[in-house]
Amino acid sequence: MKRPKYYIVVDDDKTNNLICEFTIKSFNPQAVIMLFLEPEEALMFIKEDYSGGAVDFPTILFLDVNMPGMSGWEFLDVFQKFEEHIKNQFQIFILTSSIEDFSNEAKLYPFVSGFLSKPLKKDKLKGLVEALAEVSTTKSPLY
Repeated sequence: MKRPKYYIVVDDDKTNNLICEFTIKSFNPQAVIMLFLEPEEALMFIKEDYSGGAVDFPTILFLDVNMPGMSGWEFLDVFQKFEEHIKNQFQIFILTSSIEDFSNEAKLYPFVSGFLSKPLKKDKLKGLVEALAEVSTTKSPLY
C-alpha cells in the first residue's frame, strides 16, 4: 500500500499541530505537511494551490472544530462551496478534544470522512490510511 503523502492540519493550537506533525512524520517520513493556525489561511491556500489543476494530489486534512474566529464547521461551510475537482482531492477528518456527539454535523457534512479524538495517534492514522486505501481500490484511485 502506498501511503498518502500530503497532509494539511488546521488547528489554532500550536502544540496539537506539532503533535500531528510528529505523528504523521513518524508514520510517513516522506510526508509533506502544511500546518495552519488560522482556518482562513488554510482555505486561501487550498483555493489558490488546488484550483485550476495546478496541484492535483490526494490530501488528508485534519480539522479542529473549536477555534476562535472561524470554527471548523464554518471552515467546512466555505470548503463545500469549492469546485468539485478541489473537494475531490481531500479526505477530511475532524480532530476534537470534545466528547460531544457529532451525529447531526455528520449529516450536514457528509463529505467528512471521520471524527478523531485529540491527540492524533499513530495507530489511528495507520487505521484510517489503510481504510482509505481499501476504499480507493473500489473507487477512483486515491493514492
